Amino acid sequence: MKDINKNILIEYADYLMKTAVYKTGNICDAEDLVQDTFLAALAFLERGGTIDNVKSWLSSVLDRKFYDGIRRKYRKPAVSMDVTAELAEEASLYEAAEKSEDAENIRRCVSMLTKNYREVIIRHYMNGESVRDIAKALNIPENTVKSRLYTGRRHIGKEFEMENYKKQSYQPETLWIGCTGDCGLNDEPYSLVGNDKIKMNLLILAYEKPLTVPELAGAIGIPTAYVEPIVESFVKSELMGGIGDKVYTDFIITGEKERLERLDAQLKTAEENYREIWEIVDSGLAELRKQDYYKAQRESARLKLESHFVIRTVDRAVNSVRNEACGGLEPISEYRRRPDGGRWYAIGNRYPDNYDSAKSRHIPYGINGEWGTGIFDFLDAKYLSLTDYDTVLCRAHSLYSGENRLKQSALKMLYSIYADNRDAFSAVDKSCIDRIDEFIKTGYLSKDGEGKLKCEVPVISAKERDIHYALTEKYQGIIAKKFHGQFMALMEPQEIPSHVKSYPKWLRYNKCCCYLPMAIVLAAKEDGLYDNSSAAVYICYEKI
Repeated sequence: MKDINKNILIEYADYLMKTAVYKTGNICDAEDLVQDTFLAALAFLERGGTIDNVKSWLSSVLDRKFYDGIRRKYRKPAVSMDVTAELAEEASLYEAAEKSEDAENIRRCVSMLTKNYREVIIRHYMNGESVRDIAKALNIPENTVKSRLYTGRRHIGKEFEMENYKKQSYQPETLWIGCTGDCGLNDEPYSLVGNDKIKMNLLILAYEKPLTVPELAGAIGIPTAYVEPIVESFVKSELMGGIGDKVYTDFIITGEKERLERLDAQLKTAEENYREIWEIVDSGLAELRKQDYYKAQRESARLKLESHFVIRTVDRAVNSVRNEACGGLEPISEYRRRPDGGRWYAIGNRYPDNYDSAKSRHIPYGINGEWGTGIFDFLDAKYLSLTDYDTVLCRAHSLYSGENRLKQSALKMLYSIYADNRDAFSAVDKSCIDRIDEFIKTGYLSKDGEGKLKCEVPVISAKERDIHYALTEKYQGIIAKKFHGQFMALMEPQEIPSHVKSYPKWLRYNKCCCYLPMAIVLAAKEDGLYDNSSAAVYICYEKI
């Protein structure tokens, strides 16, 4: 083929550019490589050379030029994310960079962008979303997306240098801390992390394997001097442990994979057995309704006692089989005494950036609780406690923002209204007063025709609570015995890193059965066997 001209060569420009991006990892070097390839081709043709297969010949020249460049010198990394949407779809810049030494540098540069630019860069180049989809998701014009992509690329070009930052530096995850046992003096372990994304992601990074503090600092993109005091506080509080010069997160952290991988088995077990289980639950409800403490309540309070009975009975039936599988529960009195005075084991649930709980299949089946908190010497009570479950039927814990202090204040407010003692409101935290409407919406409170607040939470004595709990134990035992084989078939422990030591045995078995109780309740509701959506809550008192 002797009559090849420049125009014919240019027909292969797009193909060569995409190939060059994959090889070099960035657009600037790719453009230089393609230009060198074309210059070599033109020089060859001007010398009278012939080319039989243009595409194959140009590919060979490009390969030779690329490897010649590597041998000739060490390339100083440079990057430009100035690519068209079409190129991004066919050869994602980020996917190309992942195959080169520049991947870590792009992560660092993205982490330095402000949220407006960072979000569109991540969505477009790293997650492969189109400009149109990004505009729709963020509710902004497509031209705004393009402008932010352009500006973001310019910033990245200026900042690009070799670093080792991890995903947590530009897409921080969320780690919600829970616990089993008794909290510390300042609401530990909740207060040790709170809503601090830096603390959350340091714990996530140190979970899979022990890391040095400089490694943690480098991974998250924060100078070591800022990370050191955080890590020191974690080690002191025993959320972290140490091995030599390395630290590790010393409690179980569960991600979406672990939450979902055994969900279907639990839903299947619920679907196959809920009708027979509900026959037993109904017998228990019939016996509950005969109790004097039940009859003494207002109608809405009775429904809450029924809700508590149902959830506690089914939950404990499943968990009694789980406890058998894990070798039994460790009494809280034998939990490790923590430096903050509490006896607790932390529990971590990890969620990715931009996690959409509304789309997660497991969320409706989660049960949080049974969470009880108490106060001494309030009004006519020597001791008061407020106990509830948080479920899809009623998100009770949101009333107190998950804080023990606020729940204690809510207890004072509820009991003051129950006792019709308005003077006691002075002991109530302002945040509870500000949330009166939420307490009404959740069914904890109501207003009469004159606008006077009424307590709708059942209030029972310690003796009556014991009767109530004995009733739940009776019927959970019947369920656990009859469905022992079906429940036991689910009990496979969660795999955790070998260096993690601080956890009760049952936590390894929790995700294999934790969604089953609520799946049974919801199946019964869907089938019309149960129509109660009240909060599962009660107040217990001991008189002075």
